[in-house]
Amino acid sequence: MCYAIAGPPSGTHTTPLLPAINLGHSGGTLNVDCRRTADNLQQQLPNAWHVLVKEPFVLAGDCSTEQLARYHQETIAPTSLALSIQYFDAHPTWPVAIILCSSDQAYRECNRSLGERERSDYAGIYSRSEHRVIVNVATGEGTLAHELTHALAHVDFPELPEWLDEGLASLHEECEFSADGIRLIGLQNWRAASLKAAIQRGTLQSIVDLAGSRFAKADAAVDYAHSRYFCLYLQQRNLLEPFYRKCRSNSKTDHGGITSLTQLMGTDDLRKIDAQFSAWLRTLKAD
Repeated sequence: MCYAIAGPPSGTHTTPLLPAINLGHSGGTLNVDCRRTADNLQQQLPNAWHVLVKEPFVLAGDCSTEQLARYHQETIAPTSLALSIQYFDAHPTWPVAIILCSSDQAYRECNRSLGERERSDYAGIYSRSEHRVIVNVATGEGTLAHELTHALAHVDFPELPEWLDEGLASLHEECEFSADGIRLIGLQNWRAASLKAAIQRGTLQSIVDLAGSRFAKADAAVDYAHSRYFCLYLQQRNLLEPFYRKCRSNSKTDHGGITSLTQLMGTDDLRKIDAQFSAWLRTLKAD
């Protein structure tokens, strides 16, 4: 089972009020599949929990259906819309389950009910094989945006390099909407501390090594920070969206995205790219 995991803390995710949207392909098959998923969740989760279908999403949680509907309208739908405008052209043709837990206790109870391994150190997980997000919303809506990015990215770009997958998702832990409400703008967050410490120690790996990293390892905190802040670096240069699309176009031959990066940056000198990123990072003010 493939997991993408959001780490400790909480982020801000300032959300405009937008009309609800339907990102799925309307029609009998998806609707039937969503209803089946909803029925399965209702049987697996505690009796007092509620389930709500908002195709292609199936929402569940230890809150009222009215609260689930608000999460959809105020966070899930506008975030999904922004991601589809910026990055993702393909939309879910299968149900995406999003389970919202109001506390650490509810989060642990949910994981036990669904047979997930204990991950109390994390605020959210995405199961690729189950198309399922589980989030402790007590940590903030940034965690929900992180895991939702994973879920929708894997629809649009199944071969998305892991470092870029984690970078995009982590970028949206701390973000705001553009003035027109249709784009997500990443902001600085808590991950910068470990990244700057690695630079001071002289242990920050190259972008090539980052692209080859496995993020499941226990000491991946710096890798998460590196991928997030490299995405923020590209975003501030208006290169993140074209980089994602170029990686997707080149996916058959450019598995780590490095060739796409050098094409976009206009240089084959990867040391220069690393040096420019490190210099930019040093200019950031501490939060």
